[in-house]
Amino acid sequence: MVQQLVIDCDGFLARVCNKYGLKKPEKPIDVYINPDYKFKNEAFPFNLQIAGAYFPDKKIIVLKTTKPFDSDFTSDIFIVFKHEVMHAIIDLNRLKIPLWLNEGLAVFNSRGFSLWDGRELLGINKKKFRQYLKPQSFHNPVNAPISYSLACGLVSYMESYGIDTMSKFFKNLQKGYDFKTAFFAAFGIDFNFFLLMFRDDFLSRYTMFNLIISFKGLGGVIFFLSIIIIFIRYFRNKKRIKKMVEDEKNSQIEPYVEQCEESENKE
Repeated sequence: MVQQLVIDCDGFLARVCNKYGLKKPEKPIDVYINPDYKFKNEAFPFNLQIAGAYFPDKKIIVLKTTKPFDSDFTSDIFIVFKHEVMHAIIDLNRLKIPLWLNEGLAVFNSRGFSLWDGRELLGINKKKFRQYLKPQSFHNPVNAPISYSLACGLVSYMESYGIDTMSKFFKNLQKGYDFKTAFFAAFGIDFNFFLLMFRDDFLSRYTMFNLIISFKGLGGVIFFLSIIIIFIRYFRNKKRIKKMVEDEKNSQIEPYVEQCEESENKE
């Protein structure tokens, strides 16, 4: 498991740092496995049997497990591990960004933004979006799942502007620009307007209607209809074959009956 994590981490670091134009850590980061560790303000985005944290002051990652390390939740280990590695990359590159963006980058690059995330955010009052982006919301067990999904969604929308735009954004941050200035210089729009676009443009893609008429949604509908048509044709053909067999039997019996009647009349 450790060897797999090392290999996966090296590949992950290379992909993420190349994508954003960031520097890889110069020194290895120590990772500790501690089932009994108590994190401060413990609130996590997912109901996993493994959780983790990166400590900027100590430059270490701590993973907390509730089962043996070699049990059957390998995928969860990799997700949490990548999440914390992303935090380490951000810290070691000295990027001064809001907590929501820090967490959003970690979630997006560790597991991505799913269809269910989009559907969940559609049910949230748009006026409360800013509330869920506040730092305290990420430490609240009730709000944390929504806050993490929202942060991930915003990063997903940022990524849709292209790798070059994201690289420019990170270069601006490395130059010492504050978040809003770096964002405007890279994306060409104010972040407040970007947030409105996220609500009206990005999340609208996850309405049931748009999912159905989308290419993937339409493909799913066509596939579903194809299955129904196949079943209909199967039962229809089965019924037709049964009728043909019965007709064939009847056609063989009738001449025999007539022949018997003729022989009786002759007698």
